[in-house]
Amino acid sequence: MSMKKTKFTINTLVYVLMVLFFFIYIIPFWYIITSSFKMDVDAYTMPPPLFFTPTLKNYVDAFTTRGIEVNFWNSTVISVTSSLLAMVLGVPAAYALTRYTFKGKSSVFTWILSTRMAPPILAAIPFFVISRDIGIYDTRLLMIMVYILLNLSWVVWMMTSNFGDIPTEIDEASLVDGCNRPHAFARVILPIAKPGLAATAVFALIMAWNEYFFALMLTSVNAKTMPAAITSFQSVQGLLLGQMCATGAVVTAPILIFSIFMQRQLVRGLTMGAVKG
Repeated sequence: MSMKKTKFTINTLVYVLMVLFFFIYIIPFWYIITSSFKMDVDAYTMPPPLFFTPTLKNYVDAFTTRGIEVNFWNSTVISVTSSLLAMVLGVPAAYALTRYTFKGKSSVFTWILSTRMAPPILAAIPFFVISRDIGIYDTRLLMIMVYILLNLSWVVWMMTSNFGDIPTEIDEASLVDGCNRPHAFARVILPIAKPGLAATAVFALIMAWNEYFFALMLTSVNAKTMPAAITSFQSVQGLLLGQMCATGAVVTAPILIFSIFMQRQLVRGLTMGAVKG
């Protein structure tokens, strides 16, 4: 077989695999979206019918009888606030790790990353006991603090990679021109690292928005977020599949739309922060 035919065969196989993986990835979303517009009799039919009469009943019931708007507001406040605060704390820390040399620097970086290595259950139990004892269980404040801790190591790790790609000569030139270190960081380095900042903020927001385990363990009513609220559709009468899928669609839509609009910044940020071989 000639080299040209071999290359054509490999390219064809790659495209076939890409299409296959696309359909495997998109089928769950298709099922959730279509089921959210089905009546109960159609939602439970197997195999799922391709043609049905769409209805908004599931969305109306989810928001009027299940109070999903409260959970949506909780998710918005908690995820946005925790992501912003994680960026405020993590970005300067990442800059310091790339620009300053001090004793135990590698140990500090390793310790920050190690906070994501333990199973979440190890932290959930102490969080539950302490928050209950001091009276902040099932509050937005507790969830914001927990998500800051979850996202902080991710922010530091990703921004360290981004700042490491920015030459230190830029900092030195800024200092020579009269800037002090904080001004050089704020006025020179941050604008250069804007794609990396955007990518890191988007991923922190997605992680906080989609987090399920701590939301289930540390909330009950007042601060329950959307991922945890989905479990409430399992009742003694059975699974409220249509309302659950409607809630799942509401959970997915904001982040999906936001990621599409931020796609260019995401790609630039991830490329900028790529690990060099």
